Amino acid sequence: MEVKGFTIQELADELGITYETTHKRLQTAGIKPLLKEVVYPESALEAIRNVPGKGRPPKVKPEPDKPSAKPKKAKK
Repeated sequence: MEVKGFTIQELADELGITYETTHKRLQTAGIKPLLKEVVYPESALEAIRNVPGKGRPPKVKPEPDKPSAKPKKAKK
């Protein structure tokens, strides 16, 4: 039986990230290995390519308001 797939190290090398990061992304994405030897399906590569990091996303900084020209009050 021939199974096509990737090991965690092959996925990590392809993505240019560490073994640990790749393993965590696979867990986060809920992708299970195909075999006991930890071979993942070829579709796993695209599935974990852009997995967002954990935690709260940074706040979006509001754009600075342009100072509005207020009409000057006339002195009495």
